[in-house]
Amino acid sequence: MDVTDFLLLLSVFFKLAMQTTSAKEEDSGCVDGMSCMSLAECSAQLRSWQQNESDILFRCNYGKQKVCCPLSPRTREKSNMDLLPNEKCGLTSASKISSGHNATFGQFPWMALLGSRLSNGGLRFICGGTLISDQYILTAAHCLHIVNATLEIIRLGEHNLDTVEDCEDYCSDPVQDYQVEMAVSHKEFDIHNLKNDIALIRLHTKVPQYTDYIRPICLPFGINITGEEETKYQIAGWGKTDFYEPKGSAVLQFATVNSVPLEDCNSRQAAEVRPLGDTQLCAAGNSGEDACKGDSGGPLMDVVQLPTRRTAQIFQVGLVSFGSIPCGAQTTPSVYTRVSAYLEWILDHITE
Repeated sequence: MDVTDFLLLLSVFFKLAMQTTSAKEEDSGCVDGMSCMSLAECSAQLRSWQQNESDILFRCNYGKQKVCCPLSPRTREKSNMDLLPNEKCGLTSASKISSGHNATFGQFPWMALLGSRLSNGGLRFICGGTLISDQYILTAAHCLHIVNATLEIIRLGEHNLDTVEDCEDYCSDPVQDYQVEMAVSHKEFDIHNLKNDIALIRLHTKVPQYTDYIRPICLPFGINITGEEETKYQIAGWGKTDFYEPKGSAVLQFATVNSVPLEDCNSRQAAEVRPLGDTQLCAAGNSGEDACKGDSGGPLMDVVQLPTRRTAQIFQVGLVSFGSIPCGAQTTPSVYTRVSAYLEWILDHITE
């Protein structure tokens, strides 16, 4: 930030101080150059702008515990944060991945299935993804580059692929299939070493309303993920529960996996994908629990309680990129695209 920008920002702060002398105001607006958002979102934005978080933050929308946050020059021109459901995401109504467990109805309501039309005319669900807003799916770029397969539909609200209705003690809502309007891979995606393995899919129509069975996951704004944390994550998908089986699981599976430091993980990967970079994460399960073929594009999830939000929410910290052959090999952790490294890319590629 040069001197001119600093003086301008300081001027804005003083103007704002004059406007926010009463905390009883129900909805005090922010002056030009600032935007009303949660403290966590503001912190993430300032970090991405390579600025230090300021102690001079004033409340706006008082009842919602938000602050007026200085916008970076890029964000002043264009901000798509409002298109993401940052406070209504990551909520589950529920209080196999390799050697995993059956999920319950509504346990992972953001799970999406990518249906591709094969050259023989058949429709096959090849990859997974996650709903991140009412019109966008996050997935792996390599899921858009499968030979003799053209992405056609996105299925939401699925649990058991073998049943028309999903019923146990009660029945879940019917699945919803959406036509694909557009799909975009990261421009630097490399199909050979699977770097920048991330993509967005825009649904032809918006999800009309969120339910217990269809709801977006949170993206990790305001959460510091380096890959060196000692953490347990969850994964979910319809991929193979046994590498040698001909097809994936009919029922949505989930498993718990442990983070693996990047340096340790790198030394155990095949030469063609090394070196791993800071845009990737690694994790491995116990007793063969792992992501497998068919889980690609699905989420690596963490439960987080942000100080600015009332309840814990589930955040997507990674997405399934590639793993060992066979799946679940204890010597080779699976590799995930680190979502926090691509937040700006996501914001740049979503529109109203």
